Amino acid sequence: MRQTRTHVVPVTAAVAMTAVLAGCTTTGSTSQNSGGDGAATVTKIRTTIDVPAGFDPAKALSLPDYLLARNSYDTLVRKDEGGLVGGLATKWTNTPTSATFTLRTDATCADGTPITPTVVKGSLDRFVDPKTAAPDVPTVFGPGNTVTVTADDAARTVKITLARPWGAMVTGLSVASTGIVCPAGLKDLKALAVGKAKGSQSGPYLLQKSQSGVSYSYTLRPGYKAWPAWRTKIPGKVASTMEYLVSPDPTATGNLVRSGQLDIGKIDASGIPRFDGAGGYSVSVSRFSDFYLLFNERPGTVFADVATRRAVAQAVDRAAFAKVASKDTGELSTMFVQKGTPCNDPGTSYLLPTDKASATTVLKGKKIRLVGPQVVGPAGAGNQYIQEALRAAGADVTLSNVDVGTWVGTVFGKPDTWDLTVFADLNFLGSLANPLGHFVGPTVQEGGGNLGAVKNPVVNKAFAQGAEATTEKARCAAYQTAAKALISQADAVPLVNDPFIYALRKGFSAQMLGGSLDDPILRITR
Repeated sequence: MRQTRTHVVPVTAAVAMTAVLAGCTTTGSTSQNSGGDGAATVTKIRTTIDVPAGFDPAKALSLPDYLLARNSYDTLVRKDEGGLVGGLATKWTNTPTSATFTLRTDATCADGTPITPTVVKGSLDRFVDPKTAAPDVPTVFGPGNTVTVTADDAARTVKITLARPWGAMVTGLSVASTGIVCPAGLKDLKALAVGKAKGSQSGPYLLQKSQSGVSYSYTLRPGYKAWPAWRTKIPGKVASTMEYLVSPDPTATGNLVRSGQLDIGKIDASGIPRFDGAGGYSVSVSRFSDFYLLFNERPGTVFADVATRRAVAQAVDRAAFAKVASKDTGELSTMFVQKGTPCNDPGTSYLLPTDKASATTVLKGKKIRLVGPQVVGPAGAGNQYIQEALRAAGADVTLSNVDVGTWVGTVFGKPDTWDLTVFADLNFLGSLANPLGHFVGPTVQEGGGNLGAVKNPVVNKAFAQGAEATTEKARCAAYQTAAKALISQADAVPLVNDPFIYALRKGFSAQMLGGSLDDPILRITR
């Protein structure tokens, strides 16, 4: 399981988080703790968000897309401490190649349409359709898999069958991008993309107002009842209005919280002292994004050469990067995931050691195009550290230190414009399989998830073995082999797991149950 602890200032020890893939055959069920009691009597929560690319859950790419999708579109299951709980499903059974979900009876679309198995099938069919080009299909169902969805309205069941085993399927169906879009949304995809498809919502909130790049306001659906079956006690009440303000600068965000203009705001590690010990405020810290170096290995690029990739690994001091990027609130990673993640090997013997002298002999005069999102440290300071480390080794490095949306568009959509990126990975599965999927199979342009066009036969074979394994021991052995093969060939360099930090005014809470990176639960507690 993955556990996320929320710390109130002062922040001290690191936060441990663990996760588990779905087993070979499991059953889940709902409970009575909805967390929605009294929703009609509470007021608003004002919080921050980065600029979303769109409102269609299936198209989600960056974190703000997922967060807003979670508001309006419910998933079959949700993450909780100790594992999965029911969302639109009340129970489920699964094997490595199939899962059957029984739906709850009280869920409706925003236009009153009952959420039946047929409705769920329609949404999932569209999600897996290659024409949709949903980025998370390989994550949810396994790279290159064939997915068949069948509905039985009489039995209230939806069955999903895979051509090849993928043990993470049920966990994958907790990701916000799999949120069920109701028929009204499927009939008007253009309106869905901009958040204006009335009746498309299966979740609790409706988008009422939006100023692109400025703010987004959501209101609670009257009579909404389909709250997740949390096992964990959720303190406080849900808000009747959720207001999101775009505030990309963490210092400015801190100012807005301190002045009472925001209730909950995302800050970076450098802002913690402003709230440490200040009356009426608290800070929550959750382990969050995995940072690692990812190379573009397409023919003709500078990093098609393994020696040049190794030199980059030798030039970078991982501990120094952690100080710059997360002010030592992060956790050095060894296999692209948090230390508590199942199958992770916390050892360091297989990592390429820092050797700046050797790096210089290879990198001197090399031209490198580095791109990184500004979330990598304050104002993208982590990206700047990588640039300077490579420059110190003699490389000619140009840095594009850009907003998340631009970074996504570049790395995923413009393979001819970059050589190296500090990849900010949101491991929604909570597994070692999640990052490995970025290095196997077809490239993104070919319909797969291989961002850097990596061709590593050992990785491909081991990843396939892990996906088809029927025991955790066999799965972990295979995934560890794949990860070590990536590191030894410098197809990627693990760096640090960076925290997600919220500053909160008194009377408000924020938590991420079970490591649900795309599902922060915000409540009013006063």
